[in-house]
Amino acid sequence: MEINVELLLGTNVRDVDGDDIGRIEELRVERDEKALLVDAYLIGASALIERLSAWTLVRPVTRFLNSRKLYSVYRVPWQDMDLTDPLHPRLRISKRDLRHVP
Repeated sequence: MEINVELLLGTNVRDVDGDDIGRIEELRVERDEKALLVDAYLIGASALIERLSAWTLVRPVTRFLNSRKLYSVYRVPWQDMDLTDPLHPRLRISKRDLRHVP
């Protein structure tokens, strides 16, 4: 399946139970011989900070937010994302099964 990345970035994601997870802020990809393949999706407001800022400038802020449990980035493997409707992506798993990015 081919989907334009710009259609996915910023879209809100819900889990299999309909609970709000956050927005797709970044995609992790692997290079194939002929294409780039999505490995995982990063979801959450803190993923936006990582995408838009230089890491060395953001590190103190993320440490502060992480120490207060405000820093939230979920890494969702590609196979756990249902993109049947790209404007309304859904997880194939529950929010409680997600892992935070360290």
